Amino acid sequence: MSRLLAVWWVLWAILCRWFVPPYRTVVVSQYLPRKLKRRTLYVVEEEGYQEQAAMLCPCGCRRVLHMNLLPDDRPCWQLTRHEDGTASLHPSVWRQKDCGSHFWFRRGRVAWCRP
Repeated sequence: MSRLLAVWWVLWAILCRWFVPPYRTVVVSQYLPRKLKRRTLYVVEEEGYQEQAAMLCPCGCRRVLHMNLLPDDRPCWQLTRHEDGTASLHPSVWRQKDCGSHFWFRRGRVAWCRP
């Protein structure tokens, strides 16, 4: 049964890559918009420095996830912007409250961590 489940997840991941576009990356200066759009990663820049990344939780709970990009504060994520317009975050994003979402954000796509 576990082997069948593993095959299912691989097929699901392949189908998602074909039919679901990656998240958009939008750079904003100083402030996030009041209402965030689904499947969009917002990067807040001020004076040339990336301060934070924000997005709606991909599980669908509609909570806003804020990831600090300033290296002097903890916790801290690193943002990599790619030539194709996508972005990656390192390390993984783990919401330990509420929905408990835990995922990697790579090249504009969510890769869920297995429980």
